[in-house]
Amino acid sequence: MKRLLLLIISTVAFSGLGQEVTTLTGTVLNDTIGVSQLNIVNLTLKRGATTNANGVFEIPVRVHDIINISAVQYESRQIVVTPVIYGRGKISFYLEPKVNELDEVVVSNITLTGDLSKDLNAVPLQVFIDPRDLGIPANARPTMTAEERRFYGATGGAGPLGSLINAITGRTKMLKKQLEISKFRALVEGNRDNFNDSMYIKSLNIPDELILDFVYYVFEDEQAEAIANEGNTLGLLDFMLTKSPVYLKLKAAESVLPKNDENNE
Repeated sequence: MKRLLLLIISTVAFSGLGQEVTTLTGTVLNDTIGVSQLNIVNLTLKRGATTNANGVFEIPVRVHDIINISAVQYESRQIVVTPVIYGRGKISFYLEPKVNELDEVVVSNITLTGDLSKDLNAVPLQVFIDPRDLGIPANARPTMTAEERRFYGATGGAGPLGSLINAITGRTKMLKKQLEISKFRALVEGNRDNFNDSMYIKSLNIPDELILDFVYYVFEDEQAEAIANEGNTLGLLDFMLTKSPVYLKLKAAESVLPKNDENNE
């Protein structure tokens, strides 16, 4: 009798959590950096898994569980298990490569004593010379980003043989993908601040925590980039007004809208 009562209580408690636990099959789609042995953790259930050589993993989940993906070579990412993901039982996604840029190191052969009065005289002062003062045209070329420098180093900067080797080994393809991701991120983040938060929230009905995600969604449409490149801020706002209702419906279907914003779809 005690065992039966315990079983009934346990069943009721488990049902109160909502959905039952199911197995979610996930796939990391990146094809340029290793996708095996990535750490996958269900933070809610405190269960973990790792990806195989093909970037595939299986992990137990429930609706609204939070899945964290982390690795040395990728930026960490968290995914909320929505009813749509739970019902499908499958999910696939890209991870953003992690870029670690080292600070510039300057090596000096000057021996310092620790006495400021002496060391100040020992350190030579360098006078900055502006090329334009000498009649030399200044370099007006924009400074390359870290991703642009890496891509140039693997192609034009590597010479014919180096370029061929990088193309064969897949390094050029990997760096090109990183460059595309970097440019898209810069495009989105640069245009996100065209409007203040109150404009997104009040005029477009976008919740504060989803503003950046919404701007990413908008710029997945090439028309948004064309409008932004024209410097047409009002045109971009009009375009966002057409996109916001569709975006809100998608988020409502994924059950990621805050409860007080579900009416805005």
